[in-house]
Amino acid sequence: MVNKDETIHDREIEPTPRITPEMIQTTFKALDARGMVFYGKEGAYIPTESGWKLLASTKSKKEEINAYGHKNITASHTTTFEITKASELKKEADCIIAVKADKACADLGKDFRDALKEAKRVEITIEAGGITDIVTAYGSPALRMTHEEDIVVRKSDYIDNRTLAILANKSANELKQELVEKLRYSDTKVKITLEIKG
Repeated sequence: MVNKDETIHDREIEPTPRITPEMIQTTFKALDARGMVFYGKEGAYIPTESGWKLLASTKSKKEEINAYGHKNITASHTTTFEITKASELKKEADCIIAVKADKACADLGKDFRDALKEAKRVEITIEAGGITDIVTAYGSPALRMTHEEDIVVRKSDYIDNRTLAILANKSANELKQELVEKLRYSDTKVKITLEIKG
């Protein structure tokens, strides 16, 4: 307890401990291990609480799917395209653009699915053999995304449990022809990136 007659100058103030580069490095590593360091284009920094709230609200949500091409892919469907976990196509497939996928609708993260249900715009990037094409589509509150084998993107607004997104700007037959050619080889690795754009 401080005597009311005592001034700040009368009290002995403890010296501030000297902060060394080693202390900063140790603290940074500890915070980084807990996911509390944000890496941006300008470098790394530790946001304040309000900064984290802003980052959480603006951070893009992304899913990556790895799959393969197949000799029976024709990519000729005029209203949809599909990605499947199935490894074989017994006949020519007009809507399927990739097989042996490592994710179906049910495997997508909850945060991603919740964002799509807010009718967010999703950008779908399809890469194979050095060729890339991009499709834009939209989510809907009616999406279920519970299918355990397939993902379907539709130009229409039809929704079932395989539907990932609707009102797409491209169907299978509108993908770049050079990309489709790559998709017709079984050893072609296909990378599909789904990214919420707001």
